[in-house]
Amino acid sequence: MNKTRARILGALSVCVLGGSLLGAANAVAVDGKARANADCGANEVCFWIDNDMPGAPTWRWSPGSGQLNMPPNLHDNVGSFVANAPACFVDTDPAESRGVAVGDYSNAYKADGKFGSRIDLVKPAC
Repeated sequence: MNKTRARILGALSVCVLGGSLLGAANAVAVDGKARANADCGANEVCFWIDNDMPGAPTWRWSPGSGQLNMPPNLHDNVGSFVANAPACFVDTDPAESRGVAVGDYSNAYKADGKFGSRIDLVKPAC
């Protein structure tokens, strides 16, 4: 096999492997969300301290609870969440909010300064 052909085959192998890894990452994210939905009841928003929704939720909130401050261990420290109810996530200083719809989720909500690193309270609507 000549060098050009070997380089082309090598580049194609890298592309195929990269595509396989991306597909596996997407499958893990989907499996994490499916698992989280199984752990999080209807009409609840569930929060985890860690990324990827591991195990049972750290805290559950529902619209009937009204406005509630995040528990101390989740205040400015939400690693992941899944929403089975609409909600409004609020940072009080500076005042900022994020509306959340049924089906919204994040596997890494505080990574890179995302809103999970600033969330102070949850309420039914923004």
